[in-house]
Amino acid sequence: MSLSLGIAGYQQSGKKTLLQLLTGNSFDMKKGLGVATIHDQRFRTLVDIYKPRKVAPATINISLIGDIDDDIIKEGSIFNTIATMDALCVVIRAFTSDSVYHIKGSVDPFRDYDKLISEFVLHDMMFAEMRINRLQQDKKKTAQQKEHEIALLNKFLQHLESGTLLNGLQLSNDEIAIIKSYPFITLKQLIIVFNTNDNDSGIINKFKAMFPEHAVYAIAIPVKLENEINELASEKERMEFYASLNIDAPAINLLCNAMIHALGLQSFFTVGQDEVKQWLIPEGITAPVAAGYIHSDIQRGFIRAELMHYDDFIVAGSEELLKKQGKFHLAGKDYIMNDGDIVSFRFNV
Repeated sequence: MSLSLGIAGYQQSGKKTLLQLLTGNSFDMKKGLGVATIHDQRFRTLVDIYKPRKVAPATINISLIGDIDDDIIKEGSIFNTIATMDALCVVIRAFTSDSVYHIKGSVDPFRDYDKLISEFVLHDMMFAEMRINRLQQDKKKTAQQKEHEIALLNKFLQHLESGTLLNGLQLSNDEIAIIKSYPFITLKQLIIVFNTNDNDSGIINKFKAMFPEHAVYAIAIPVKLENEINELASEKERMEFYASLNIDAPAINLLCNAMIHALGLQSFFTVGQDEVKQWLIPEGITAPVAAGYIHSDIQRGFIRAELMHYDDFIVAGSEELLKKQGKFHLAGKDYIMNDGDIVSFRFNV
């Protein structure tokens, strides 16, 4: 499965530094493409327990959409690029630095956020109005064919005019099908990264108080600091550094979790002495479909899934104790996968 998260923001907001952090400096800057390794403590814990010969963390494709400014917004092509993304991460500058200029003349993260989101909302309103006008002039479609789509677009307009984003709407499958190919920006899941000087969690509380109606994932990350810590030689050094700053866990872990949920994904794990691997799959799929992400033959010849849940496994302390507690399960074709399942698929082809 190939899903892409786009990264955008004003100039000098820290987009490239965030991309470096997410990809471990492994990206094509000319094309603005990279692969982000997911930081998930569950995966690391399973690696420590099984000590496999090979490890395979989950990854997500990242696209650096680039700088947003007034001229680029006016030209409009950036919205077409954003529309191709499955989810969008907007980097907002909240750090102060005399050596890094700000395109707006001063650092004001809430002003910048409001400005960018207002542009996204305006784009969506203009598209909805344009589409309604075209439908009304379309002589090939019957009145009944036009009715449902115009009603939905008017619903979008009312929602946007009230100051809320389209991703806060509950849409039916039929409604999703109607607008699936349309370039609505605020219909996407949005991650807002406030790039701070330090571990400033207070900015998130202020943000939520100012924009309570906005359905976004808001995270504060000292991107430069996290990048520097990430470059330390050992995991022990990194953890000691975080402890010295009174930080329980790297902010990048929160961002990775937000990326997974923004893309509508969840994780399952396959474990053993040969390999521990984390797999990303869509939420709500069955065990055979999940097996297909490993290999199509496993899905085609699916017999059953033998599984335990990560949380139960950690509490029990071992597979043997987990089985004694009756928490090791056999699941059939109708089983819906849960985030954190540890699975072995049985199949025959």
